[in-house]
Amino acid sequence: MKTIANKLIYLLLCGVLIIMIVAGGLYLYKNRNAETVMPENQISSSDTVFFYQKDKRWAEDNLGDSKYKMSDSGCLVTCIASMVLMQEIEVSGLDEITPKTLNEYFSENGVYDSEGNLDWTKAGEVLEVEFIGCESSEFKGNGMEKLLNNKEYPIVCVKTENGNYHFVLVVGSDEDNFLCMDPMNEEGETVSLSRFDDKIYSVRYCRK
Repeated sequence: MKTIANKLIYLLLCGVLIIMIVAGGLYLYKNRNAETVMPENQISSSDTVFFYQKDKRWAEDNLGDSKYKMSDSGCLVTCIASMVLMQEIEVSGLDEITPKTLNEYFSENGVYDSEGNLDWTKAGEVLEVEFIGCESSEFKGNGMEKLLNNKEYPIVCVKTENGNYHFVLVVGSDEDNFLCMDPMNEEGETVSLSRFDDKIYSVRYCRK
């Protein structure tokens, strides 16, 4: 009986070990290319321009000729609209910058592909700026703070609770976390990056 009991215990321990290995592997896979970023200093976010991608004024607008709409896929262009205003970038042909007008401008100038994906090179050309893309690993130190202190507001890719990728605009920091303009937040206030576990997957910022 002892032998059978020992075998059962052994099999049980093996099963637990396998579950732990699989769970660890899934965690690493989920967070591959992610970098945890934390501020060293507080940086004011008082100049933040807030937009909500589901605002009824543009929620049903399509991204270019694609089937995708601002309400469900417009986080990126919403971030860009806020960033353009915060960095005081003048856009030829646009008297007013909102997610609606910028999306229309991008659509008219072929910035989107057939799936509604934004072409960063074309976006830079029509806005007459340079979009600079970085791997998340380049922001281990104070890279994010350097941008913010230079009034350059980075758009970062994060993951939501359900695992979907999402874009937010980093606009400042408090004593604990970076602060974001989240296009999915309709409250008109900053959101802590801790809502996304302080993890970023890519960074994009622009210079005139």
